Amino acid sequence: MRIKSVLTALVLFSILFVPCSVLAADYSVFRERPRLYFDKTRLNELRSLKDRQPFADFLRIIRKRARSLIGTRVPNNLLLLNDEALRRPADGLVDYSFYHLITGDNPSWMVVQDLLRTFSSSPRWASNEDIGAAHSLFAVSLAYDWFYNDLSSALRLMVKDAIIEHAEILNEIIRTKKVWWAQERGYLQNHNYVNSGALAVAGIALYGEDSRATKWLNTAQANFSRVLPLLSPDGASHEGVGYWSYGTLWLLNYYMAMAPAQGLEVVRDSGFLRNTAKFRLYASLPGFQYNIDFADSPKIDFYGPGAILRCLGHIFKDGHAQWLAAEIEKKRRMSTVLWQDYVWYDPELKPQGPQALPLHAWFGNLGILLTRSSWEADASLVFFKCGPPQGFHAQSRGIYAGSHIQPDAGHFGVWLGKGSLVNDDGFLLKKFSINHNIPVFNKIGQLGEGTAVFNLYDYKKGKGATPKPRFVSGDGYQGVVVELAGYYPSSVRPKSWERAVVVINGQDIFVRDRIVPSGVTEIVYPIHIYRKGRLVPDAGEGKVCIDRESGYTLNFLGQGFNASFERYAGLLQYMGKKIPRTGMLYQADRKTATASVMYTAVGRTVDGCADPVLFDSVDGDSLDVVCRSGKFRIDFTRLVVDKL
Repeated sequence: MRIKSVLTALVLFSILFVPCSVLAADYSVFRERPRLYFDKTRLNELRSLKDRQPFADFLRIIRKRARSLIGTRVPNNLLLLNDEALRRPADGLVDYSFYHLITGDNPSWMVVQDLLRTFSSSPRWASNEDIGAAHSLFAVSLAYDWFYNDLSSALRLMVKDAIIEHAEILNEIIRTKKVWWAQERGYLQNHNYVNSGALAVAGIALYGEDSRATKWLNTAQANFSRVLPLLSPDGASHEGVGYWSYGTLWLLNYYMAMAPAQGLEVVRDSGFLRNTAKFRLYASLPGFQYNIDFADSPKIDFYGPGAILRCLGHIFKDGHAQWLAAEIEKKRRMSTVLWQDYVWYDPELKPQGPQALPLHAWFGNLGILLTRSSWEADASLVFFKCGPPQGFHAQSRGIYAGSHIQPDAGHFGVWLGKGSLVNDDGFLLKKFSINHNIPVFNKIGQLGEGTAVFNLYDYKKGKGATPKPRFVSGDGYQGVVVELAGYYPSSVRPKSWERAVVVINGQDIFVRDRIVPSGVTEIVYPIHIYRKGRLVPDAGEGKVCIDRESGYTLNFLGQGFNASFERYAGLLQYMGKKIPRTGMLYQADRKTATASVMYTAVGRTVDGCADPVLFDSVDGDSLDVVCRSGKFRIDFTRLVVDKL
C-alpha cells in the first residue's frame, strides 16, 4: 500500500508540476512544408502583402540588411570566424532566404545556395558549442525547410547532414550540461535561449526525416520548461535592454516555431512575456530613440525591438507594444527591422500611445523604479535599481544565474531627453561597484565585482540578507527604502546601509543614506556626472552644476566627508567593441567607525545653476527641499512627501 501511495503521489506530482507544454506538444503537426513560422497558406498570404505598407518597407530593409551582413561576396569558408563574427553570415543567410521566399528575387536565390554550400562544407562552425553554431544551425534549418523542394538533391543532402551533425553537438551539450550555458547558471542567460532555440528549429526542420529530430525537440522543450518559470515575472531584464532584446527575440523564436505543436498558452501564462513589453516601454528614454543603459547593455537594442514588440502585441492584444515598435523604428529610420517583423506584424492591432498610462512603473522582482516627468521627448527620467543581480524570484529558488549583470544594487541615474545627466560610467573592461553611484567600503564594493563577467560564485557564497525593498507611490512622487548591506562581502560589510530614495514629478531625486559601519571603515561614495558638470564655488560645498541650460544641479550633504571633483575617462565594451567615454566624478569619502548620514539630490533648482541649492533644511530624518516643482518636506522614515 505504501508503494502504491508513493506511485500515486509521483503521478500527481507529474500532472501538477510538469509544465503543460511538455505534456501537450504534438510534433506530428510538422508534416507539410514549409512548417517553420508559417505554412503554405500563410506563406501565400505573406507574399500577397509584399507591395503594401509597411510590408514593402520591411522587405526593403531586410534586403539592405542582408547585403550589409554578407558584403560583396559570399565567403568561401568560415575558418576565421569566431562565435561573434559567424552570426553575420548566418543572419544574412536568413535575410536573403526570406527575401527570395517572398519576392522570388533570383540574385538572392543564388546567394542563398552559395551560403548553404559554404555552411554545409565547413568543417567547423566557430566553436561548434555556442551562439555562432546556433545562429548557423538556425539559418540552414530555415533554408532547408523553406526551400526543401527547390534545392538540388545533392545540396539538400549536404544541408541535412550539416544540420544533423551540429544539432547532435548542441543536444549532447544540453543533455550532459558540458558547457556553462547549459548548466543552471545559464538558465537566465541569452546564450541558453539561442542555442536551445536553434536546436528546436533543427528538430522541426528534420522531423519525420530523421529519428533524432524528436530527441532534439524534447531536449529543447525540457530546457525551456526550466527557463521560463525562472524569468522575472514582472517582465524586467537583469541583463539590461540590449541583452533583453537578444534573449527575448530568441525566446519568441522558439515559442513561435513551436506554436503549431503546443499552442501559445505557455506564452500567455508567462508573467515575463506578458509584462516585458511594458518594461521595454518604461525603459525607453524620452523621445523613444534610445533606452536606458544599465547592466552590460548600451543605449540601443542589439536586435529589434520591433519584431519582439509586434509579436507580443499580437499575442497579448497590446496596442502599446504595437505603437512602441513603430515609434522606435521611426526614430531609428527603420534600421532595426528584422524578417520577423514581416511575419509577426498584426495589421489589425490598433497602435495605442502611452499618454494615458502612469508616468512611473515599479518592477519589484529586480527592484527597478522607472519614472518620468511626461511622455514627451524633452522629459526627465529617473532610474533606481536595488534588487538582487538575478532578481528575488530566481534567488528564492536557489538559482544564481545570468552574466551580463553588475554589482550595482542601490544605483540611480537621471536622464534629460535622450542624454544622461547622472549615471554609471558604463560597462568597462572589469566590473566594480565604484563604477556606479553607490558607496564602497575600504575600497571594496559589492559581491561579484572584479572580473569581466559578474562573479556569481562569490555572490552566492558570500551574500548576507537581502530583504525586499519597500515601495510607495503618492501624489506626484514615488519612494523606495531598502537595506543593502547584505550585498557586500563579510570582510567589509557594514552593520547597515539603508538607502531611501524619493523622486518628485519624475524629475527630481532625493537620496538619504544611513550607514552603520563594522569598525573603522573608509566610506567612498562616487557620483558619475555628465561630462559638462562643473563645481559652483560660490554656492558652498557639495554644489555642482550638471547642465547649465536645463538648470539641473547636484547637491551633496554629509557631515565629516571630504569631496573631490575631477574628469574621468574609460573604454566601454559592448558586443566586442570598445567605445571611449568621458565624464565628471564627484566623490565623497570619510573614514569613521560611527554612523554616517548622507543626503544626495539631483534636480532643477528655482534659479538653475545661478543658485544651485536644493536643500533647505534637515530635521532628523526629514528634509525640506526647494526645486522648480515647489517646496516639499520629505519624511524618509515614512516615505511621505508633503508640499509646503
